[in-house]
Amino acid sequence: MCNCNTAMETMQELLPIKLLTNLQKHGNEEFTLFNQLNTLLYAHLREKDGLRAIEAGLQAEPKLQEYTGTISYSQLSRVNAGREPELFKRVFESVFARLSQHHGLTNIPLNYGRMKVLDSTAVQLCLKLFPWAKYRDKTGAVKIHTLYDLLAGCPESIVLTDGLTHDKTQMTKFVVEPGVTYLFDRAYLDHKEFDNYCENGIFFVSRLKKNAVFKIENVNPVKDGSPVLSDKTVILGSHGARMKNKVRLIEVVDSSNGEVFHIVTNRFDLAAEEISDIYRLRWSIETFFKWIKQHLKIKKFYSTTFNGILIQIYTALILYCLLKLIHILYCKKFDFLKMVRLITDGLFNSIDYIIKCLTPTRPPPNQQRWDNDWKKHYNDVLNLYNVKDYFC
Repeated sequence: MCNCNTAMETMQELLPIKLLTNLQKHGNEEFTLFNQLNTLLYAHLREKDGLRAIEAGLQAEPKLQEYTGTISYSQLSRVNAGREPELFKRVFESVFARLSQHHGLTNIPLNYGRMKVLDSTAVQLCLKLFPWAKYRDKTGAVKIHTLYDLLAGCPESIVLTDGLTHDKTQMTKFVVEPGVTYLFDRAYLDHKEFDNYCENGIFFVSRLKKNAVFKIENVNPVKDGSPVLSDKTVILGSHGARMKNKVRLIEVVDSSNGEVFHIVTNRFDLAAEEISDIYRLRWSIETFFKWIKQHLKIKKFYSTTFNGILIQIYTALILYCLLKLIHILYCKKFDFLKMVRLITDGLFNSIDYIIKCLTPTRPPPNQQRWDNDWKKHYNDVLNLYNVKDYFC
């Protein structure tokens, strides 16, 4: 089917226009929420390094002004600091809901069930410019605590804090849904919370610290030749910090470096090898953090206020969802990053043209090789040109 819509028009169609219209009444009427969102989407796509660069970019592209309007860098700074991040959060949730209707990682076995990864990434900041972002004596930082939906291949929700906030203090905000398996790293070890999960039908798979204390209740059999070294039923902790519920402790060898590590889980319905495979899926969130920092300029903030940073992170997530949707709906056969690069440099190129650029050209046909019946080929050439064989 022919799709002559430009990449920019396609992104607008994927945005929740009704919701944006209802939210327009908030704040500056001249520079609306719709204008601000499109301006920041553009800034992330083009990886603009500051407000002056954004202002110049808008002035240089008259077509873009249909979606962004025009605004000076100082006005944009005030709007970013003053508008409520909750508005952008609602837009993100709407776009994510649309994306979650499509499956990202389709190779996850059905018996694994729904899975989500909880982790955080820190972004270092200048403490003089961001005095509220406490981290170290001379360095500031913010932490983006993220719940990543493995099936959708995208974050579901975030919480922004200063760099000093410990990861496990955020568990109660994210881990709430019974029947879902949550994946953690070692920073989220909390015996009390693990007991709550066991009693409320919430599943978890987490890496255990090397110095963890546990009492062995039972040793389960392990297949020969398996990367799993042992599978035990244990009770974590000692004395007052001991868990009430039994969990599984699986000892695994990392095939990439030979390191031995321990996985703890309250899922007893899967084989030890399957639990090991599930934990490896946790790496998806690390890949996402790297991608969004590298390709959507999330390491460079346009505002020094908490509100401004949170708005920028939400717009980066909205853009990521939009790009994923375009990839799923129109360019699924092609490389995601290459598609993003083509959209970045060709916002007003049609989707058909982008697909044409992504489609590899046919390589020239390979020259026919001589096979073992070389005499037949030789005689065919002689007959074709009516040449007598002087070598006979």
